[in-house]
Amino acid sequence: MPISSESVQVWVIRVSEHEIQHWRPRLSTSEWDRAMRFRMPADQQRFVIARGILRTLLGRYLNLLPASVEFTVNEFGKPAVAGPITFSVSHSGDYALLAFANGLELGVDVEHFSGECVVSELAQRILSPSEYQRFNSLADAQRISAFFQIWTLKESLLKAIGSGLSIAPESIEIAFFPDAPRLLTSEAPQIKDVNAWTLRSLSIDDEDYAAAIAVKHPNPLIEVQRYNSFL
Repeated sequence: MPISSESVQVWVIRVSEHEIQHWRPRLSTSEWDRAMRFRMPADQQRFVIARGILRTLLGRYLNLLPASVEFTVNEFGKPAVAGPITFSVSHSGDYALLAFANGLELGVDVEHFSGECVVSELAQRILSPSEYQRFNSLADAQRISAFFQIWTLKESLLKAIGSGLSIAPESIEIAFFPDAPRLLTSEAPQIKDVNAWTLRSLSIDDEDYAAAIAVKHPNPLIEVQRYNSFL
């Protein structure tokens, strides 16, 4: 499956629609062992299905058998493969998101909404002072969705630059809710030009989830589609 130099393909996976044993043969022994170390069956299922579909799609993009795809990781644990294809994976609750591009730096994130008390606590930890001021100016009914919008935007950007939480989320400032999101400032050394990045909230057709993508390109073509098992 070819990808143009300006395109990003995002696959939405509803984990409950897939059987864990179907994907087991596509995982390496170490991947399966890693999945089984999760205590909760739901976490095992999310990991196995996301990894199995990741291998399947990478195999199609790279013209390889899924089981022969080899991964490397950077010092912060961000995975990569040899060749031009870049990718990012996120899963939460019933969903997993996989994003692929041809050489573009990218990150994707999906989060299941939590309660207002959780939001209030986390907002003070991950929002910059100006973001927190704007967050507090919103009506109560808007705060949960606004918080998860900015959380997924920041997480997707941190995944894209491959830094993990070595970069404090509050050191990144984003215009958010209800504006079209955009990166305003960043103290991350990996980000030289904030205008080089596109941040976009994604809809996965489930109001209990927020999702976002970050791409190092001023105007990428982002295509979101459901993954069907017949592919």
